[in-house]
Amino acid sequence: MNRDSYIKVTAYMLSPIAGELPFLDALLEYEMALHEGKAVKIRRWERMPEYGEIHIPVLRRRIGDVLVPCCSAPIAASSTEYVERFGKRLSVERAGLLADKSRTVVSMSSGYLKAYHLPLRVRNISKIVWFAVAERKPVLSLLRSVHSLGHNRGMGYGRVAHWEAERVDEDFSWFASSPAGLVLMRPLPWCAELPSGLIGWRRDFGAVQPPMWHPDRYMERVVPC
Repeated sequence: MNRDSYIKVTAYMLSPIAGELPFLDALLEYEMALHEGKAVKIRRWERMPEYGEIHIPVLRRRIGDVLVPCCSAPIAASSTEYVERFGKRLSVERAGLLADKSRTVVSMSSGYLKAYHLPLRVRNISKIVWFAVAERKPVLSLLRSVHSLGHNRGMGYGRVAHWEAERVDEDFSWFASSPAGLVLMRPLPWCAELPSGLIGWRRDFGAVQPPMWHPDRYMERVVPC
């Protein structure tokens, strides 16, 4: 890919987003898996397939012998942050809606009637930006079916108004230049191939490839801070 493949992708938001901000390469991989019929649900304790089997229109490079997408971490415009709570509880006055055999003992601490009242991190963000080395039109084509982001989307959080992808002059996918030195732009493996004098990072343990939540992807890494 050449300089014409340096792009900036922007999601303009309609509603506050809940939970963590998504990685663009993970979104694209999931959408491509749906198109190819490979979107198989894998639980945390199940083995993950080797990374790279699903093609996405984003360049991948090796660093520290690990294949990593050339796509930055999500960058959010300034936002207000707050905590909301969501819950579920069977109201006593509605117990008559239960089947006869379910009315003897109703467990509110386990099972499908378990009651909960959980905190939810919410951010009021106007837009989210990612930088990537990618094919602009195929990226927009895949994102056309992504209408919401983040957690608890069924409750109306994270609705996307529209997507944009524009060309930029530099590659900001892994690093960005600044007067103080190169700034880290996404999680990368902790290795000797990292540029000397790199700033804006801390050591961590986690994933550098999607899905970012699966333990099979975990390794020593550096993350933006």
